Amino acid sequence: MTAAKEEFREFLLGLGLPEPEKIMARFDLYHQLLWEKNSQLNLFSRATPEEELWTKHFLDSLVLLKCLELSGKKVLDFGSGAGLPGIPLKLAVPNCRMTLLDSVRKKCVALEEFVARLELNDCEVVCARLEDFAAGGKGFDYVLCRAVRLEDRYIQPLRRLLASQGKVIFYKARELEDIAPFEPQLLFQAEFSFGTRAIHMLDRAQLTH
Repeated sequence: MTAAKEEFREFLLGLGLPEPEKIMARFDLYHQLLWEKNSQLNLFSRATPEEELWTKHFLDSLVLLKCLELSGKKVLDFGSGAGLPGIPLKLAVPNCRMTLLDSVRKKCVALEEFVARLELNDCEVVCARLEDFAAGGKGFDYVLCRAVRLEDRYIQPLRRLLASQGKVIFYKARELEDIAPFEPQLLFQAEFSFGTRAIHMLDRAQLTH
């Protein structure tokens, strides 16, 4: 087992989730699928060494579980790309209701393949722009933004997508310029082998111009 994979395994065990070894086995399959598909589609940077998927992407995705309970929640992964963080969170918390949203058709096709191969129930892939998907509202408890900057054009669509008590969650390193004006709440921050990771939260009421 590589050092990166062992670091991920120790983090996973520390979350206290049921059947961690079963979860780990499913991450092994996801790792294989993701690495194979990336050679065709460039879902994440090809400069990323294979073993660093375990830390820079898988562990990073699960950091959210240090500060939020997703069990039974309706969750949207905005700009899902390779399924990050949505698929790792769904693997770790199977009873959350996950929607993977991306506007790039080839990425959505890959996501649908991942969902099928990993046998993820209650995990929907939607190929659409956020602005179009938000029409009519969806009542999400959480919208996750990892590697997504909060642009003005996203603010009202995000409001429409959230339930009345819903939250937008941002994965950040150090740059907060896009969300700082909204005065987000810092939920969690820590140093990892791959750098600093912080989780910030905005309430629906804070999403105003």
